[in-house]
Amino acid sequence: MTTMTSHPNRILRALRLPVLCALLWLLSAGSAHASINCTASMTAVAFGTVDLVAGTATPANATLTYTCTKSGNNNTTEYARVCFNIGDGNEGLTNFNPRVMKNGAGDSLKFQLFQGTSNTIWGSNGNAAVPNPYTINISIPARSTTVSGSATMRGELLAGQSTAPPGSYQDNFSGIHTSITLTSSTNAPPTNCGGSTLSDQFAFIVSATISKSCVVTADPLNFGTVSGLPGGGNVDQVGTIYVTCTTPTGYTVALTPSNNVSNGAGAMTPTGGVPGNTDTVPYQLYRNSNRTLVWGSVTGTNTFAGTGSGLVQALPLYGRVLGASTNVRPDSYMDVVTVAVTY
Repeated sequence: MTTMTSHPNRILRALRLPVLCALLWLLSAGSAHASINCTASMTAVAFGTVDLVAGTATPANATLTYTCTKSGNNNTTEYARVCFNIGDGNEGLTNFNPRVMKNGAGDSLKFQLFQGTSNTIWGSNGNAAVPNPYTINISIPARSTTVSGSATMRGELLAGQSTAPPGSYQDNFSGIHTSITLTSSTNAPPTNCGGSTLSDQFAFIVSATISKSCVVTADPLNFGTVSGLPGGGNVDQVGTIYVTCTTPTGYTVALTPSNNVSNGAGAMTPTGGVPGNTDTVPYQLYRNSNRTLVWGSVTGTNTFAGTGSGLVQALPLYGRVLGASTNVRPDSYMDVVTVAVTY
């Protein structure tokens, strides 16, 4: 009897092993799931050579290219919300809105980075100054492994920076200044992208070169009504020439009347349509209020020299109609003076 009853027990124990093995196999399969990893690269934001005295620079675009890859169980659909984060850059530390480029001397040039054609600043998760990273929602179906795409980033230099000295500026977004974060799920699209920080980054450089530049404008020098009789006194008036040059650009201003005389002595000719009038009204241009320093076109001798500040500099132009003019017929008279700025 003892021998006979031991056989069922051995059979029963033998039957338990396949059941246990089946349960272990099911648990192993249930724990296998897909995961998503994303890599990206960004082209440079290159403004090139810009003239901030004459106007605002043209926006510069860069392109983000990304690829997200699913690994693990390929028999399931994987969803992810991915954020591409941008910080302040190596040279622009602590400056987010606006961001800042710098040259070798430490001078600053302000700029900002936007998402595509919108006015949304491209920022990063958790940054109160620029809280909006570029965000995508992806879905990688079963039996698929990758999703790729691209996005445009727009860079703009801020207006009103004419005081920035000429030179080369940059802000380098390498290392910790970019990151990719994501949250993934096999159930439904995630609503945030703060689940994990990926190892890949997308370093890029923002650069601009400010050129030396000057802009000049002038108000008319109007002498008003002048007596054309012999023995009339001199008539003095003041005009203004406006010069804006980059900091600290040295410049000279030369004046040449239409008769091409180099010492600033010109002659106004009739414009009123009086038949047969060939009279002229002589005048002289000066650099000082005492009218002792003529203003002409001989550099280093009778021109004006200055240094740019990036702001408008108003230069007084002193004029005199000479009272020795005799028998000038009543009419309107005018001349055109060429203002040349050399820098």
